[in-house]
Amino acid sequence: MIVIKFGGTSVGDAQRVANAIDIVAERREKKPIVVVSALAGVTNDLVAASEAARACDIDRVNQIIAAVRQRHEDVAMRLVQQKFDFFESFIKQLDKQIDQIHTILRGIALLGEITARARDKVMAIGEKLSSVLFAYSMMMRALPGEHVDSEEVVITDARFGEANPLMDETRAAAKRVLLPLIERNLIPVIGGFIGRTRDGATTTLGRGGSDYSAAIIGAAIRADEIQIWTDVDGMMTCDPRLIPSARVVDRISYVEAAELAWFGAKVLHPRTIAPAVAQKIPVRVLNTHNIASPGTLITEEGDTRVDAGPRAVAVKRGITVVHMTSNKMLGAHGFLARLFAIFEELEISVDLITTSEVSVSVTIDEDKPQLIEHLTPVADVEIRKSQCIVAIVGRNLMRDSVIGARVFDSMRGIPMSMFSLGTSGLNLSIVVDEADADRSVRAIHAALFEAPVSVPS
Repeated sequence: MIVIKFGGTSVGDAQRVANAIDIVAERREKKPIVVVSALAGVTNDLVAASEAARACDIDRVNQIIAAVRQRHEDVAMRLVQQKFDFFESFIKQLDKQIDQIHTILRGIALLGEITARARDKVMAIGEKLSSVLFAYSMMMRALPGEHVDSEEVVITDARFGEANPLMDETRAAAKRVLLPLIERNLIPVIGGFIGRTRDGATTTLGRGGSDYSAAIIGAAIRADEIQIWTDVDGMMTCDPRLIPSARVVDRISYVEAAELAWFGAKVLHPRTIAPAVAQKIPVRVLNTHNIASPGTLITEEGDTRVDAGPRAVAVKRGITVVHMTSNKMLGAHGFLARLFAIFEELEISVDLITTSEVSVSVTIDEDKPQLIEHLTPVADVEIRKSQCIVAIVGRNLMRDSVIGARVFDSMRGIPMSMFSLGTSGLNLSIVVDEADADRSVRAIHAALFEAPVSVPS
């Protein structure tokens, strides 16, 4: 069995849906399960509809939802090929979902506010619509697609907006719901991004969480492979929009891919790898617009042909640096514990940490105003906004000093506020001002990937 996940750009219009269905058809013998994102742009439309409902602008709500409905109908109509019975059945399912979202949005308008639980209910509609559309489009093209409500399979906790899967219950649900369909040679089609709590409340896994859904479902059924179909040829040495000469990385390890995802590579959702790692399931990243490309294969061992060296450069933007200084740190027991207890209390995640005898600097994704208030009694605090992390990811990066030498030589003239290298040699990270981000990435990529780097094996 394999899991095939299509992103929003892979199902953005009728032709792309047809291409995606062809990809599924070619893999029918591998017993596929299909996971789809919302059509490109639909999630943003649903956010806009939610805000319009909260503002009691019902005309705007109706306008947005009517456009969403029409877009799905237009895609289905272009795929009909004389099978109007399937089309009529799809329209009934479409209208059922549209009626549901109107009900939710009217409730939001009546209250003039939106709860996290209601927001998840609204956001989930995009994937529900696309999965219904994809399943019926498969049937229109004589493939045995079977729509499955993802809420029947992915069971989560009640952390609305960023739900975590309850894997034991999800495995049991997948065995009960999905495996009988596969045994009947049907192809289950599931909306990504969505789950439900034990008591039946709809949850979402975070923006971009359809990749995560695919990995969760793959782990639950112990799939042979998880395929992530997107709009690039695979994981690359850098974002090709920034570096047109960037190359595809054909093989990479779980830990390298996870580092790249966390530090800004947009191909995968940062949490996607975790369920696959737990079950040692290969993940393959492929391009729906270039099916001849072999893509990137992500496995536990990665590329066994190389023992050391850089694999890719990523950039994580919108970072805030928190610099904390106190003479109380000198020889003090438990001082760092006091500092980081504050971050834990405020639920703030830290990416990088550097320390000296009297100071600690960290990077965080968001600047919470109450952070300074909580830290001030403990240390002097300096906040630097509009920073970014440039991360060089690879294996045993400092095994040969030539790598570090080339990185720092390429950064000549660009101010750096932090530098971090873990003992694993997996990630060499540099913090620079947002204004210097693109220049830094281009310089480092040129030094490491556009000139030979000699690393002994």
